[in-house]
Amino acid sequence: MKGIKKATAVLLGITMLGTALAGCGSSANTNEGAGQEPVKNAQNTAQADTENTGAEGTRSYTMFMRSTYIGWIEELKWYAEAEKRTGISVEYVVGPEEFDDVYAEVDQRLISKTLPDATMCKLAQSNVYGAQGAFLNMAPLIKEHAPNLQAYLEANPDYTNLVTTEDGSIYGLPKETPVLADFLFGREDHLAEVGIAPADIVTVDDFTETLRALKDHYGKDNPNYYPLSGRDSYVRFQAWFGCENNISAEESNGIYLNHAKDQGFDIMADEAYTMIETMKTWYDEGLINPEWIAGAFGEGDWEAAMINGDATFSFDYYTRPQWFMDNGGPEADPNYSIVVLDYLKDKDGNTMKIQTDLPYNEKLATSINANVSEETAITILQFIDYFYSEEGQVLSNWGIEGESFETVDGKKQFIVDYSAEEATPEGEPRWSFLSDRMTVVKPIDSTAFYSWNGPLVVEAANRLLTDDNLHPAYNIIYTDDQMAEITNLVSSVYDAEIAGITQFINGTRPLDQWSDFQQEMNDLGLSRIEEIQLEAFRSTYGE
Repeated sequence: MKGIKKATAVLLGITMLGTALAGCGSSANTNEGAGQEPVKNAQNTAQADTENTGAEGTRSYTMFMRSTYIGWIEELKWYAEAEKRTGISVEYVVGPEEFDDVYAEVDQRLISKTLPDATMCKLAQSNVYGAQGAFLNMAPLIKEHAPNLQAYLEANPDYTNLVTTEDGSIYGLPKETPVLADFLFGREDHLAEVGIAPADIVTVDDFTETLRALKDHYGKDNPNYYPLSGRDSYVRFQAWFGCENNISAEESNGIYLNHAKDQGFDIMADEAYTMIETMKTWYDEGLINPEWIAGAFGEGDWEAAMINGDATFSFDYYTRPQWFMDNGGPEADPNYSIVVLDYLKDKDGNTMKIQTDLPYNEKLATSINANVSEETAITILQFIDYFYSEEGQVLSNWGIEGESFETVDGKKQFIVDYSAEEATPEGEPRWSFLSDRMTVVKPIDSTAFYSWNGPLVVEAANRLLTDDNLHPAYNIIYTDDQMAEITNLVSSVYDAEIAGITQFINGTRPLDQWSDFQQEMNDLGLSRIEEIQLEAFRSTYGE
């Protein structure tokens, strides 16, 4: 593969930045964010030996980050130990809570020359501002001073291609993401009541018949009972029918931008009609919650339904089965029990592969202010590099042997209790290894990540999250023009798709108009979205 072509993006303040950067080298006395304590100005770092060394000889740097992440980091025992072992401490500058506000403040801090030494930002921001001289090209210093990170780049060409611009620069390091996929789970006690074993639910037809049996049993005395319920978008079953979005060097099908799972269907696939037809059956027979279809069923409503016996099944985030067991289920019903089912199979016995999140989160990248001293830049990269070393990976994924984990027959296992540690009061130190959260950029140890969960999730993750069951996902780089065009198209096409699908399911539009609907979506811009995605994929991966 060749290096990724340099991409640009439309960002707040980009027009102003060209002139503002001319004075970036000038010194300033303070760096004050709104409502925050003053921190050392990242532009005034020429005397690194004195400014970046603490009283006890430790080195330090400043970093701007979303407020929630800072709170998490300050509670982590392994993070405190990493600062101790490396002799490097990070002074975090508290950013807003909302992501869009964080990115907007990065723009404004660059313009006003108040950005700390490092920052959390989007990879698109890293590359745009890096090309303009605002962010440091880390590539040369990584080669010289970060051997573990350099080895990771060499061993992971997809990551390297993602972060490397056409001229070989690296301006941002996005966070690696664990392999995450939704689970189909339900009330095992409900299934036992109607005489159905979880292992007997193999195909969509089996699932539909199970919904009918549950409706007949529980719905006769409870008008609020719908066996299938959920939150957020109800169009989430595409993988069960084989009509999920997909992309390769040959074709692009459906909306793939950012690979959002709620947009992850392909209405042009023949199987999409089967999905809508089946979901209409669920709707007509009262097998799926109609308020969910109507968009009037919130997260709290869904949780209450699952806890109080008004629903049996959900297809949702992998941690949710354990959540219901830990948050009121058994208290509401002493027989309450959740089971995670195997992924469904097609009629030929093949597992219907489930969509996963992107392997790298482009919205959570780390960049270095170009105006830091070389000493400070080296300090930042050496701290990051530690987490790519064997010692750093063990510490950040497992903790300290004898304190948080032990090794038995060559395999690590936690000796601290997941539920007890995660229940530690806010602000107090804890062992926690939730690698789907943003702390530092580092490799993911999938075994540790899935092991750090309740027993229900640990068992299901080890059973289900295998290559045979999952579709790979691809990070794709779009140019400035591509991003501007596709963003506008997606905002209108997706809403129109959902509105149309809802009409077919609730019966306000007849199914014999499905082909007309497909053409309407193409005319609105779906076919153009697929063209742009294919162009960007080929450019990104050099195919």
